[in-house]
Amino acid sequence: MLPLKLWASITSIDLGRLADIGEQLQFAGVDGIHVDVADGVFVPDLTFGGRVVRALSARLSVPIEAHLMITEPESQLKTMADEGASRVSFHLESTEYPWRVATMAKSLGLEVGVAVNPKTSTSNLQYLWDVATFINVLTTELDGVGEHLLPHMFARVVATKRALPPHVSIQVDGGMSLEQIPSFVAAGATEFVIGRALVDSPNIHQSMADLRRTLGDV
Repeated sequence: MLPLKLWASITSIDLGRLADIGEQLQFAGVDGIHVDVADGVFVPDLTFGGRVVRALSARLSVPIEAHLMITEPESQLKTMADEGASRVSFHLESTEYPWRVATMAKSLGLEVGVAVNPKTSTSNLQYLWDVATFINVLTTELDGVGEHLLPHMFARVVATKRALPPHVSIQVDGGMSLEQIPSFVAAGATEFVIGRALVDSPNIHQSMADLRRTLGDV
């Protein structure tokens, strides 16, 4: 089994406290910071760009992951690499040429992931796994309206796991509570993007300690 990793999503944080919360998350033991880069076109929201990645990478030693929820993801790959991201995921739905995008990202020294919306099949992607090392399975629709965990997502992860080679990890992203993570581990996921349930906690360090303790029992 691949090691379990916890990525903290900063989408919901108070930007005035970006550096402070980033340092709290690092001290609490997250494996990395997950930055949603959204253009207001591919998804309704307009979020972060290279400057936020730069600000975080300058202050933190944990890896920064850029989740490109944008049209033409290839246009931002060099920016993400230059500003300090260590890995990037792009949406299969955002490009007609995922192999080209993946190889471009890898050539820039980025670890590469493929993100898929709930409506998108996770089978028949074998040609990408020589380049990409993880798949980001979105468990909500990125509509900006609540984004709660959708039904049947545990079964989706189980089916995705069957279609992957052993070296490719499954990252689950969207709408899950801390209490649901062990069920996703049982389904085959090993990476988790945690947003409000962690970064909005009144005690981030205690929430991380509780989660690590729970995962230790899985």
